Amino acid sequence: MSTESQSNFKSHDFALRAQKKILGQFTSRKAAKAFISDNLYKILDHLYQLVKSHTHDKKIAEKFVKNTIKLSIKIGLLVQNDQFTPSEIATANKMSDKFRNIVMTITSFTEVDYSYDRSFLQSAVNQFDDMLTNLVKDHLTDKSIQRIKSVASQLRDPALLDAAFKKGTPENDIIIKMVAEINQALESGEL
Repeated sequence: MSTESQSNFKSHDFALRAQKKILGQFTSRKAAKAFISDNLYKILDHLYQLVKSHTHDKKIAEKFVKNTIKLSIKIGLLVQNDQFTPSEIATANKMSDKFRNIVMTITSFTEVDYSYDRSFLQSAVNQFDDMLTNLVKDHLTDKSIQRIKSVASQLRDPALLDAAFKKGTPENDIIIKMVAEINQALESGEL
């Protein structure tokens, strides 16, 4: 090894990359339970059911949930290891508010008849997608960025959104159950 290579090596950076790689492999539901609370785990299950019901494709639904879990774990690792700059932390705080707004919007659209506004929800998901991508672009790989795009694309699918908020559809039944879990997570401070 050259002296230059040795001086650029940082064990902390290597350990963080190794943790992200290892935790990226833990995408099964059992493994997710170690990192995600029961309420959030149930919400992920409902999201899986929602995507599966809409697409009629188990693989697409599994990929959606696996991508969501991988991203959550990797971003959690970045936070835990103080990898964000003060300006990135400010962006993360804005994202937290945006995420809470999206969750409250989904709850409102489910609980209040005739309040569903697809364009508003798609715009909110687009904004969150852009904020998250900008936050992690210097910390995660292009593959992770593609995961963000894939998850966001699924969440803003007009046909999925319309089915989820149309009374009497299987997707609406699932979103009603998901909102019950969301409300519990909000009350407990998990969201």
